[in-house]
Amino acid sequence: MHPLAAHLLKVMGVGLGALLGVAAFLGFVLVLVPALFLSGAKALCGNGPVLEVPSPDGGWKAVVFERDCGATAGVSSHVSVIGAGAGLPDGGGSVFIAYTGRDASPAGSGGGPAVSVTWVTPSRMRIVHPPWARLIEAQRNTNGIRIDYLPARASAGAVDAPQ
Repeated sequence: MHPLAAHLLKVMGVGLGALLGVAAFLGFVLVLVPALFLSGAKALCGNGPVLEVPSPDGGWKAVVFERDCGATAGVSSHVSVIGAGAGLPDGGGSVFIAYTGRDASPAGSGGGPAVSVTWVTPSRMRIVHPPWARLIEAQRNTNGIRIDYLPARASAGAVDAPQ
C-alpha cells in the first residue's frame, strides 16, 4: 500500500481490514446481485401450454399459453406463432398478450383471459378474446401471416366467436 494512503487510513481510523471488507461488499452489491437478478429474470415467470393449433399447411403453429409472473403481475394469456417443430417459448407471446383487466374479463382454464385461435388460411389466422380483456400486445402480422382479432361473446367462461 502506498505510504500516503496508509497514513490517511490511520488518521481516519480505518484499518486495512475494514477497507477490504467495504470493497468486498461493494463488489458483491455492484456485480453479483445484478448478475443473479438478470440471469434469473426468466425464471421469475412460468409458461403453461393451453392449446397448439397447427397451420393448414403444417409449417407453423399458434401456441396459446398462460404466463404466470407471481402475485403482483397475475396470470396473462399469450399467443406465439412458431415453427411447427418448435417448443413453447420461455418468454412472453410474440403476437398477443392480454390480462383479465382487473377481473372484468372472464378467466380461462389457466387463469388469464380465455383465448381461441383459428387458421383461416395458411397465411391468415384469427384470435378471439374477451371484449373486456386488457390487450398489451396485438400484432397484425408476423412471418408473413396476417392476424385478425375479434372480441368474443362470453358464455360461462368460454370464448365463443361472433356469429
